[in-house]
Amino acid sequence: MSAELLRAAAPPSEDWPELVLLETPNLPRIDLACLPGFAGDYARAVAADTETPPELAAGMVLVACATAAARHLRVMVKPGYSEPCNLWAVVALPPGNRKSAVQSAATEPLIDWERDQAAMLEPEIKRIASERKTLEARAKEKRSKAAKERDNGKAAGLAREAADLEAELPDIPIPPQIWTSDATPERLGSLLAEHGECMAWLSSEGGVFDLLQGRYSNGIPNLDLVLKSHSGDAERVDRGSRPPVFLKCPRLSIGLSPQPDVLRGLAAKPGFRGRGLLGRFLYLLPPSPLGYRLLESNPVPRGVRDAYAAGLRAMLDWEPVLDEHGTEQPRVIRLSDEAYREWFDFARGMEMQMQPGQPLEHFTDWAGKAPGAAARIAGVLHGIKHAHGRPWEAQITAETMTEALEIMAVMTRHSLAAMDMMGADPMIASARLVWGWVERGRLSRFTVREAFNALRSTFPRVAMLRDALVVLEERGYLEVLEPPRDGPGRPPSPIVRVRPDIARGWR
Repeated sequence: MSAELLRAAAPPSEDWPELVLLETPNLPRIDLACLPGFAGDYARAVAADTETPPELAAGMVLVACATAAARHLRVMVKPGYSEPCNLWAVVALPPGNRKSAVQSAATEPLIDWERDQAAMLEPEIKRIASERKTLEARAKEKRSKAAKERDNGKAAGLAREAADLEAELPDIPIPPQIWTSDATPERLGSLLAEHGECMAWLSSEGGVFDLLQGRYSNGIPNLDLVLKSHSGDAERVDRGSRPPVFLKCPRLSIGLSPQPDVLRGLAAKPGFRGRGLLGRFLYLLPPSPLGYRLLESNPVPRGVRDAYAAGLRAMLDWEPVLDEHGTEQPRVIRLSDEAYREWFDFARGMEMQMQPGQPLEHFTDWAGKAPGAAARIAGVLHGIKHAHGRPWEAQITAETMTEALEIMAVMTRHSLAAMDMMGADPMIASARLVWGWVERGRLSRFTVREAFNALRSTFPRVAMLRDALVVLEERGYLEVLEPPRDGPGRPPSPIVRVRPDIARGWR
């Protein structure tokens, strides 16, 4: 850059705006008071015991309760529009933050319920298995005699008797399962079919995204079933030699606590953004407390632990309603008039923010589903409040909806930051590329032409580079100075000045 151009540039303003970081935005914290009753008490106690951010306990406890609520409840927002109560949540934290401990604490009642149900069914399973073996042996004996019988009529009669015995073979009951931590999408379809079409996918890692990307299918994503299991849409899975699986209303809850690096670049994975997978998750990006923990023991009080276990078990044991085929069906819960007005105002606000030039312009895939997510959270909170009663006989109140919307307000900010981290906003992604070049060169000043020549492979047109510079200027990283034009010919390239306190730190 010539000295003449530097002298010709207009003097930059020293009144720099507040720096809005590209990587680590200042995000609001979740208030555990929005989680009612036993759920909020337990989340606070677990967060204190593990010295982890409240967002981690809140997210995992909320998904655990959603796993139970989704089996029995569905929220009717208005006639013709309802939402299931399953939730997808991601709470991202670096390693060493005791994510597995919090995940285990939140899901322990689910494991205990599964074990107790299996113990109750064990005698029946043994009895039916024994009866089946007897019938199978008799059928085998009939077929053996039919194969040796020389008289065709008698042989046909024995074969029919064997077929009749095989038709009477009783199905051996399958112990109930309500969660998994590692299943292919194909296996997930079988699990849903075998266990009331309701399941949770819970993990303290991010391997779920590898599975969805096609780890075991030559890198071919298999998203259909998973996407439909968020919305509860019917799905039929045909898998060659295996019997087809037909799901009328699959409901999958997902609770993940991966490392933040797992999220980076997910928007570029085939189908993840375009088909709406990433837009279905609710994200939380709490700050890591590592280095500031007191490392003191603060066990969860037994009464708080017991109340959480009893409440979650009560939700799992709500009286089911069966259709004509004996399949469990969710009961409908409705919003009060006041709760609906609260929800509608939120939905209208989200709608307006998706307009061009508004904050959610580049996040319509997530924002379009946010009102539905708010209704689902309200349904789960309603279920928690009525865990020991009959929630379908009460309406969701305005108070419950307000709590759900306060949770959604925090999750909205965190989710936009997460989508940004994943590369969902192309302008932010472009700004990061430019800033990476500036940081590597430790440049305090440069021209737009110099940046374009260095980054031409990424930005084939200067206008694209200028858009990225606008983002960096708006966030306070730099300022673009237009030098005065002196005479005919091509005007001088604009000069870019990097924020002085950042430049000084590179010296």
